[in-house]
Amino acid sequence: MLLLLDLFKKESDLPKMPIITTGVASGIASSAILAAINQAAQGIADYEDIARPFFIFLISLTLFIYARKHSLAQATLVVEESIRKVRLRVADKIRHSELHFIEGMGKGEIYSHLTQDANLVSQSGLTLISSLQAFIVLFFCLLYIATLSPLGFIIILTGLVIGGVLYFQHFHNVSAEILTSIEKETAFFEQLNHILDGFKETRLNQMKSDAVFKQLEKISHETEQIKVNTGIKFVTNIMFSRVFGYIMLGAIVFIIPMFNPEHHTVVITVTATMLFIMAPIETIASAIPVVARANVAVTNIIILEKMLDNVSDYKDYLTVSKQKLQQFNEFKALKLQNIQYQYNDIYGQKLFQLGSLDLTIKRNEIIYIVGGNGSGKSTLLKVLAGLYHPQVGHIQLDNELINRTNYAAFHELFSVVFADFHLFDRLYGVADIDEAFLNELLKLMGLEHKTQYMDGQFTHLELSAGQRRRLAFIVSMIDDKPIYLFDELTADQDPTFKHYFYKALIPNLRAEGKTVILTTHDEKYLDTADRVLKMEDGQLKEVEV
Repeated sequence: MLLLLDLFKKESDLPKMPIITTGVASGIASSAILAAINQAAQGIADYEDIARPFFIFLISLTLFIYARKHSLAQATLVVEESIRKVRLRVADKIRHSELHFIEGMGKGEIYSHLTQDANLVSQSGLTLISSLQAFIVLFFCLLYIATLSPLGFIIILTGLVIGGVLYFQHFHNVSAEILTSIEKETAFFEQLNHILDGFKETRLNQMKSDAVFKQLEKISHETEQIKVNTGIKFVTNIMFSRVFGYIMLGAIVFIIPMFNPEHHTVVITVTATMLFIMAPIETIASAIPVVARANVAVTNIIILEKMLDNVSDYKDYLTVSKQKLQQFNEFKALKLQNIQYQYNDIYGQKLFQLGSLDLTIKRNEIIYIVGGNGSGKSTLLKVLAGLYHPQVGHIQLDNELINRTNYAAFHELFSVVFADFHLFDRLYGVADIDEAFLNELLKLMGLEHKTQYMDGQFTHLELSAGQRRRLAFIVSMIDDKPIYLFDELTADQDPTFKHYFYKALIPNLRAEGKTVILTTHDEKYLDTADRVLKMEDGQLKEVEV
């Protein structure tokens, strides 16, 4: 509960005192309603005027309706504002984090924390406020019982303390299962991604499809079993609170009169009050597992954010100046000096190492990189663009070393199309779109009848692999950056486009003063480059064409 309350306190700027005061007011009003009803019932039994308790009842009911509605409405605003701020802040840190972290983390876990965990926190808000109001009602009802029967108050209070201790001891054993069930939900989401992302492959291979679904089924059954076990324990706890209430009620009716004969004068009132407070007790008992799940969710979000803080240059992005961007845009040479980057498995064992590499790239130079699959070509492009930070060595732009303080400005030099590129539905980040130039590019790429740019977005993105690459190339042209990185851009293209790309588009980029670095298997066109470099087992060497 403390984690949840702390989250709402820190993340929301809305005033919290009105929620507290109206919550207390609703609790007091609820207790006053009970007192008015009891007083009226006693008055009817004694043939007395019940106008006063009726008036108190109306006022208390009005106050209860207003205070409870206001507190829950304000609590909803606080909760949703907190969720919005956390989601946006975490999403902002994600976009400023390092690529290797995103690749290692996986989409499933990130989605789970920002959707499922965030929803758990959101759903817990009203439950938490309702349980706090129930606690206030319980508190004032106990005070009311104390005025009626001190002995009854002591017995009920003792019973509540003993019951609370036993309840929390039993509930403590459930906390680990709550965490496990959330982890299983994440695993389910990851496996579902295999079905969605690998739909074409599984649709054409029944054995693969069955095996993927069998794993999904296994995770689903495990999740169900954990949730059932946890749910049964929650039901046991809730039933325990109800049964314990009945036991205390039995003690008030059957046991206390045996030791205190005068108790019979208030037994009906105390019994009615006890029946009244059983609902708040059950509300509190039911809220505890919900709040516990939410606390686990908050913990997961906090851990994710701390992990992002360790791999984020978020603060560096805030300090990028136009002067620095202009300086970098006018670079003369880009140098890689003693660069090394290593992939490790989950046990820390080396899988592949890029380098040690030394490379100087001059402005307006056209460089092709050749080599087999897995030789390190794509990794080199990611290091060049600053998406992977070198573990050894450094990058130098003219006379300035590239590090965390200026990586943000360095990134702005590049327009890239990687092999696993993503097509956005809009030209995000382009302030003034020259639609005539865009339409001309669509025509040049043979896409004018496949997709159009209307109402600020592309009309169709479900294109063939080759068409998607050509559209990605168009977007890179619109970005208009000093350096272009293309990773197997001509893959899936017909011979006509390849000829046009190497003989016309590349020379046009050179004429515009652009620097182009691309990986390719098109040996036929290697003569169109200034230099050809060969990557083999992470090592780079220049080759003659």
